[in-house]
Amino acid sequence: MIRGNGGIIAKVTRLLRRAGLCLSLFLTLPNDEYEPRTFAFRFGIPLVLKVTNRTVSTEADALRYLNGVVPHLPIPRLIGSFELDDKVYTIMTKLSGHRLLDKWQDITAKKCTDVVVKEVTEILYQLWDVRQPAEIRGQVMMSASGHGLPHPRTLHESLGGPYSSTIECYDSMCDTKMSNIPPHISTALAQDPIVWVHTDLRMQNVLVDDDGHVTGIVDWEDSGWLPRHWQLHILRRPQLGCMGAWVIHWQSGFCCDDDTECAYKASLDGVLVYPL
Repeated sequence: MIRGNGGIIAKVTRLLRRAGLCLSLFLTLPNDEYEPRTFAFRFGIPLVLKVTNRTVSTEADALRYLNGVVPHLPIPRLIGSFELDDKVYTIMTKLSGHRLLDKWQDITAKKCTDVVVKEVTEILYQLWDVRQPAEIRGQVMMSASGHGLPHPRTLHESLGGPYSSTIECYDSMCDTKMSNIPPHISTALAQDPIVWVHTDLRMQNVLVDDDGHVTGIVDWEDSGWLPRHWQLHILRRPQLGCMGAWVIHWQSGFCCDDDTECAYKASLDGVLVYPL
């Protein structure tokens, strides 16, 4: 009888989730061609629905954690989430503002440096002030759910980690074992702090108002505990959404602390062979 009731409950739960999904899709429209898994609610409802094609290391996991430890951070607030057909559907608040990428032509290089990147830097330092919990201290490539993150070696197609240390993480990416790497390189990498890193911090994920002030940062799905110098790689590598005055500032106008800059330089010395 208990087994039968459990089966009925599971079926009802699945039916309710599917009904909830149908209602959500009816109330939303795709955001744009660059964000095919993100849907904005219609009828003035200030919410967003995002689909994650996995059940761990999701946007919901990241927002739930960050909303709790840094509630003042200008990021979406998690409203709720549900799992259906090996996917997770996350409903979150919609932040005001325009994508920096869309407003780029209207923002001067000076305003980019004096306003936009300054405010993004302030947000980063708030994020980096979050201490890794003692029970997982030192672990790398770990999401808020305690699972791995999209691995650079698989071009982010599958999860890797968590790893017990930065060195073990690099071991999973290098063609040469880290034990064969010169000690000064491995030491520099190991000394860099483990912080919460936004792995897609590009202009399409930074929102600004009409005056160029930052209103928020979105797309936290693949964020997690990583060496801090990985954030520099993401900001300093020219690519779509990382160009012009934005990338020039991060390359030559921004300097992190000595440990992180040393780790960044060490990672470029034949160690990091896959783009982050």
